[in-house]
Amino acid sequence: MVLTIAISPTLLDNSFAQQNTSPHKQWRQFADVDMITCKPGHLLLQKSNGNPTCVIPSTYLELVDRGYGNHNQSIMDKRPEMMDNLMHTMVSNEKIMSHWHEMMQNDSYKMNKTMKNWIIQMKENPELLKNMLGPMTSDSELREKTIQIMHNHDHMDTHLKSHSAWMDSVHQPMTSEMGHGNSGMGHNSDSTNCPWCPNSSQHSMGNHQMAMSNSSKMMDMIHQMWIHPDMIQDMHSLMLEDPSHMTKMSNEIMEPMLNAVMDDEDLREQMIDLMLEHQDFMNLIRHENPEAEH
Repeated sequence: MVLTIAISPTLLDNSFAQQNTSPHKQWRQFADVDMITCKPGHLLLQKSNGNPTCVIPSTYLELVDRGYGNHNQSIMDKRPEMMDNLMHTMVSNEKIMSHWHEMMQNDSYKMNKTMKNWIIQMKENPELLKNMLGPMTSDSELREKTIQIMHNHDHMDTHLKSHSAWMDSVHQPMTSEMGHGNSGMGHNSDSTNCPWCPNSSQHSMGNHQMAMSNSSKMMDMIHQMWIHPDMIQDMHSLMLEDPSHMTKMSNEIMEPMLNAVMDDEDLREQMIDLMLEHQDFMNLIRHENPEAEH
């Protein structure tokens, strides 16, 4: 016997009408935040006075940051589509990500957890490793910092000195075709500056941190998200997949990112392969340059 469940047209009409009714009217009718719906693309936010409102994601973040609204994670837990929309907006927002990076820098547990999570994802999807290394090999200043971090990492340094393809490439003459915008890139003109040659000189690299703003409301929202394992997993995936975010992280916390990759034997080898394919990066460490002025 087949059972047919009939849905009343009136029920559908009421649901549609509720979605197109202002949250204020819905609040007066139900006095229950769980009963309130928003138009597609809008997020439900409780204002500081407790009243609900529906706003676009960017406005949601601005109101929370200014203290005019309160992020309620329980509201988002019951509305996965809204939460997904919010996370996508957060990852592409430079100010929000500065708060996120500040939290990681001030909390070693969160930093380590993020790096471990990223390593798992990058081993499952090598394209994510390319996303992470992209900004570090494309910017001349970051290239120099990357080389120093690689040299200071014991496992990577030892690996590179015994890696025939790497050493062969290091001692090749510089290629003549240089990338655009790299005219100010430093050149190593003698073997004493080759970090993987015997008796090489070493240079310490200072910490590079951007001054962060301090919003207790925004940090509270971020911490609420951190206590949800599935949510933080999704957030880490979005971070790795977003090129603009990886560029910002490369400027702020590049050293722990690279160290996490180089600590893993498989990813360390993949990283070397990717570096060998990047002409401008390899040019920076090739010390035999026939075109250089002596």
